Parts: sequence; C-alpha cells; structure tokens
Amino acid sequence: MELVFQEQQIEFSEIPSSDEVFTKINDLLDRNYYFSHFIADGTEIYEDHEAYLNVNLDRIEKIEIIAKTEKEFMNDIFLSAEDYLKRAKPELAALTDGFYSNPTAETHTSFSQLMDGLQWLDEMLTLIAVSSERPPNGEVYEELMQTLQTQIAQLGVAVENSDNILIADIIQYELIPIFKKLETIIGESIDMVGTRHDLS
Repeated sequence: MELVFQEQQIEFSEIPSSDEVFTKINDLLDRNYYFSHFIADGTEIYEDHEAYLNVNLDRIEKIEIIAKTEKEFMNDIFLSAEDYLKRAKPELAALTDGFYSNPTAETHTSFSQLMDGLQWLDEMLTLIAVSSERPPNGEVYEELMQTLQTQIAQLGVAVENSDNILIADIIQYELIPIFKKLETIIGESIDMVGTRHDLS
C-alpha cells in the first residue's frame, strides 16, 4: 500500500494497521498542515477514518492525504461556526420557551445538542486563541471564550439543581447574546482575513 501527501510517498511492504497509517500521516503533515480527509483508491473519506481503514486496509492500494494549511483550516472553522450560529439561534428561542414551560423529551434532546454545540464552540474559540493565523480582532474571541466557559459552568449547576427557569434564563439572557456577538465577530473575521466559498 502507498501513502501519498503532495510530493511525499511512503510505501508499506506489508498491510499496516490503522494506527500505523495515522502515525505516518502525522509524520508527513508536520505542524504546518491540518488533516482534512483522505482518498482511498479514488473514494473520498471525510469521517470515521479509522473504522474505514479497519474494514478496508487489506484492499486499499493507495491513500492520498488531503490537508489544509493553518489559514485554510481557520477559514473553514470560521465558515462552519458562522453556519452553526445562524442555524442555532432560532433553536435557542424554542429551547428557552421549552424550559420556561414544561420541558419535554424533545426539549431535553435539543438541550443535549446545544451542549454539544457549546463544547464545539469552546474548542473553536480555543483554537482561534492559539492560532498563528489569529485574526486582527482575536482578543474579542478570548473574551467570548471566557464568557462562554462561565455560562457553560452555570448551565451545569442549573442542570444539577434541575432548575429549568435558570436554564431558560441562561439561554435567553446569556447564550443568545453570545451567539449574536460571535456571529458578528466571525463574519468580520471572514471579511478581514478569510474567504467565503462561491455559491454560484
């Protein structure tokens, strides 16, 4: 099997394990690139990479690694975050209403999805804070990260105490304004240093 990244190639004389493949991928990428996905014998694999390799390694002849520079990676993060925030804002209003009234199983499912989204946003803000491709308005991200982390902790306390009113208050009076501000700041960052994909 052959592993290819740009002009570099690694040839495995025997069928490697998925761990060996990922070790070699990391060796090839170094710190200047972020792994995006790979192409295995012409098939693009964007997720569940390890599972795909575990099932197909004995049949794969060539894996082409697709990676992004830090600038490209950060741009994709900004675009994903902007999209998430636009989609999440209407859901937050419905979630607030659900906790102010009588939360249903659907309300709790939506809340669980919100918590996953908050974790992703926190990780994104952390990446922006340490990136060498940090936008000129980068200090605002650090402030928002600290504010978001405080509100996540407050939500944890409200959940532990089964305080539905406090959960709704935090969403309405803290998270919705954070989401709006983040959407504005991310839009400004994209306009300053990023690019939007051409939709035409």
